[in-house]
Amino acid sequence: MPTLEPLITGREARQLGRALAVYGLVGVAAGLMAVVFEEMIDWVSELLGVVPARYTFATEDALIVGLDFGQPFPWHILLIPALGALASGLICAWLAPEAMGSGGGQVIDAYHRRQGRIRHRVPVVKSVASAITIGSGGSAGYEGPISQIAAGIGAVVSDRLRLTARERRIIIVAGMAAGVGAVFHSPLAAAILAAEILYSDIDLEHEVLAPSIITSTIAFAVFGAVRGWEPAFTTPAHGFEHYSQLGAYAVLALAVALGAIGFVHTVTFFRRHLGKAQRLPLWLRPAIGGLGVGAVGLFVPQALGSGYGIIQVALDGRVGPLLLLLLAVTKTLTSALTTGSGGSGGLFAPAFVVGGALGGAVGLAAAALFPGLQIAPATFVVVGMAAFLGAVMRVPLGAVIMVAELTGDYQLLVPALWVCILAWLLTRRHRLYPQQVPSRFDAPGQLSDMMGEVLRRVSVREAMDPHKGAPVTVAPDMPIGEVLACFASTPQAVFPIVRPQTGALLGVVDGHALRRTLQETGHEAMLIAHDFASPAVSVRPVDTLYDAIASMTASGYDELVVVSTEDPGQLAGILTRREIIAAYHRRMLGAEAEAMGRPRPAAPPAPEPPPAAGPEAIPQALDRGAIVRLEGGGDRDQALARLVARAPLPETIDRDRLLAALIEREALGSTGIGDGLAIPHPSGELLGGHTQPLILVGLLWQPVPWNALDGVPVDTVCVLLTPSGVTHLRLLSHLARTLSDPTLRGLLRDKAPDEEIAARVAELAAQVA
Repeated sequence: MPTLEPLITGREARQLGRALAVYGLVGVAAGLMAVVFEEMIDWVSELLGVVPARYTFATEDALIVGLDFGQPFPWHILLIPALGALASGLICAWLAPEAMGSGGGQVIDAYHRRQGRIRHRVPVVKSVASAITIGSGGSAGYEGPISQIAAGIGAVVSDRLRLTARERRIIIVAGMAAGVGAVFHSPLAAAILAAEILYSDIDLEHEVLAPSIITSTIAFAVFGAVRGWEPAFTTPAHGFEHYSQLGAYAVLALAVALGAIGFVHTVTFFRRHLGKAQRLPLWLRPAIGGLGVGAVGLFVPQALGSGYGIIQVALDGRVGPLLLLLLAVTKTLTSALTTGSGGSGGLFAPAFVVGGALGGAVGLAAAALFPGLQIAPATFVVVGMAAFLGAVMRVPLGAVIMVAELTGDYQLLVPALWVCILAWLLTRRHRLYPQQVPSRFDAPGQLSDMMGEVLRRVSVREAMDPHKGAPVTVAPDMPIGEVLACFASTPQAVFPIVRPQTGALLGVVDGHALRRTLQETGHEAMLIAHDFASPAVSVRPVDTLYDAIASMTASGYDELVVVSTEDPGQLAGILTRREIIAAYHRRMLGAEAEAMGRPRPAAPPAPEPPPAAGPEAIPQALDRGAIVRLEGGGDRDQALARLVARAPLPETIDRDRLLAALIEREALGSTGIGDGLAIPHPSGELLGGHTQPLILVGLLWQPVPWNALDGVPVDTVCVLLTPSGVTHLRLLSHLARTLSDPTLRGLLRDKAPDEEIAARVAELAAQVA
């Protein structure tokens, strides 16, 4: 009898068990944290006496219903949101500035540009700061903060288990899905939303779907066991009656699109002019926004807090269209003031509320104007929620599923999809999260992952040119003159030292030591090849090109010795970086040809070696680094200390060592080049395992003495961190020329937004190229 193949191998079982354990841990932790977070918000709200839900709507049957001001109004509501935002701002500015704002954008940025790294203190700081902001009446929701909190939990687990960068990125997104799925009671939609929110176009990060489903399901189970399983809203019975209603839904899509554009631009306005106001201390900006929230709350108290009560009364049909439009406008304003100023709170709930209010207004008007369509206004509330969230967050598919799960009703999928896609198309040029990239092809992390996967599928044997002759070798006793002749007569850069009798590999000629010796004369006759021997950095024919590239990066060699798989002491050839690049292109072109039904192309000629770093590397280095606003005065060393402490550096860089090197470099000679500008450039050895150049720009609010050439105090510090050597010197030259541009200097002096500074740097690089 034929033997049956096992359902799963032992190795696959171990991998599956490990994945389930890791994602299960994140799901449980996220669910518990969501419970604690909601309890914290309730406790703060009760402690401060801010319960916006008690300011209810009048219930008389009328198309337009006014607000009920029959109860005595507490005028201290003007100050409580400001005081809560002030406390939140102080906590974040002191402990974790990245915990300010909505939270979703920070997770997206960590996924795309920070290799999934989130500081361990962020979940705790975000929890406390957001609980104070929301509990004191700030117009924000639970969902954005819990997404960053749960993502931070995933980052902590990743660091403790020492996961790879690719695994870290996946697990923080899975953590975000767990937090949203728990609080929103929507595990499936949260998983889709987490995979979708990373991109502004309709695209999904398929790698995070399965982990996100696992974490969000477990987190929802934990959260529901404590807080209950009921849907967030009670919806009346409704459905999609006839295709003729699609015209009214198209009008809803237009209204939602206009509202979404206004919402995005309002949040962006306050984010730019208040949240990034350099003349104001970081901790004070949320308080000013909170004061504005309280001022609006004096007249429209329903615009405070999460605002979910607005959705419920709209679903129940207890308010008129003009009042709903007023609530949509005021909720947009208070939400922008809260999060745009740096207040720690989410934008998911405000998006739902504004969308539901707009949907209710359009539904009531359509039902009154076209009674023959038999429109139920509550259906427009539900669809408006989905479409607004999809348009603002760029997540149309996840929003449809999320609203269906929130309301417990799946009868509106067709009109919801129709309105969501129309609204999404009308708002394609407007993004709430600037950290999003258009698609997976534009994602920085995806490019490296894709290249890594290709290199893992190609072996060293496949990459080696079969027509290339045997490598040139040298004997241990070869005189130095003959060794130099080998360098001059062949393009080979690495020369294996081989024992003539046995062919055993003894090492390679150390070209660096050889070049240093050439500067000295008088003792060439006593030198032989063995005097310049260094251990051979080798790979086997069965190794992957990913392993080869890793060895090249670690050693600094552009060529590696290939040794026999059976006998590592026997030379089998030389592998060059050019051969690796050629093999990579052959594999990629071959896959493309097969996908298009064409024969695989012949092997292309080997590309030229990559050129040295040019001007285009400056914007890339700035993107890897950061632009940091620095308050306070002091001296040069204190300014450098603040910059190093505040900058989001890779973990491979030792901050204390970097600061010591910067101070030591300035002691040797000032890097102040004049006109208020300094360009410190310490040794590239400080990069540790991080090999890519990066630039840190410190914009000093108060100039400090720097012993510059022209004696002018420095207001802009540009720290260049690159590998030592030619790359370092060329990038330093390009950076100095870039910073000499008058327009760029003006932007730096005026403390312009990061986007404008980065755009000007990229423009200058493109002009030179």
